[in-house]
Amino acid sequence: MSTPSRHYKDELQDWLDQRLDADTCAEVERHLEGCPECRREYEAAAWTKQQTARHYVPAGLPPELQERILRSLRAEQPMVTVLPMPQRSQKRAMLPWMAAAAVAVLAAVLTAVYLGRPGSLPETFAADYRAVEARSLALELVTNDVKAMESFFATHGVSFNTRVFDLGMMKYQLVGGRVQAPSDRPRALFVYEGPNKQQVVCQMYLGKVGDLPSGAIVRQNNGISFQVYTVKGMTAVFWQEGAVVCALVSNGGAEEVIQLAFAKAMP
Repeated sequence: MSTPSRHYKDELQDWLDQRLDADTCAEVERHLEGCPECRREYEAAAWTKQQTARHYVPAGLPPELQERILRSLRAEQPMVTVLPMPQRSQKRAMLPWMAAAAVAVLAAVLTAVYLGRPGSLPETFAADYRAVEARSLALELVTNDVKAMESFFATHGVSFNTRVFDLGMMKYQLVGGRVQAPSDRPRALFVYEGPNKQQVVCQMYLGKVGDLPSGAIVRQNNGISFQVYTVKGMTAVFWQEGAVVCALVSNGGAEEVIQLAFAKAMP
């Protein structure tokens, strides 16, 4: 069989979601019958939708709400036929594509609603780090003065005492900060920059480390317990100081981030 002159990778998702007109849909179907490469990509996308619809409910939601979502997905699962792979069994598999699309939208909405819940904080803080790194999350005060940073937090809605330490001995310098979630549970967010422009984002908020999700590696230092999470290649370290939870997040070496947390923490 000759190699197709072009591939339809950009159209595969639209075809799977039934967003193509009839002529284009027929053209994509013909192409999939003769192109193993596009067929593999299609099957991977279809499998992902299937698993999403069957298993995915956003983390950190109340158990009763999770069960209601799952019941709804099980009750309403329209099907779409998956074309058979050349030289494979002609048995047709049925995938719940509309349920997958619905749960994706629902996940986005519910994630926004429950973003501040304790169970999602490692993921939330990792997302904040990526936003700071990409400069899509602007610093409200740019300064290397730790006292000026603390004063900023005190006058911008952060009710607890923030300790913005000088980490110069660790070769990291303060570059500025901002207040996160000012109308909910205000978090003091400040950023350090180290060698080779490596950034570390610190956040402080009123809470308890006991509310964080399971799965952390626990490290002990100077009488303090540190909960260490790995989130999409980043290291997030949480620890308790009085009524305040502190966290450091970076995509640098895990042990370096942990040692920075040890240096910043106060019994």
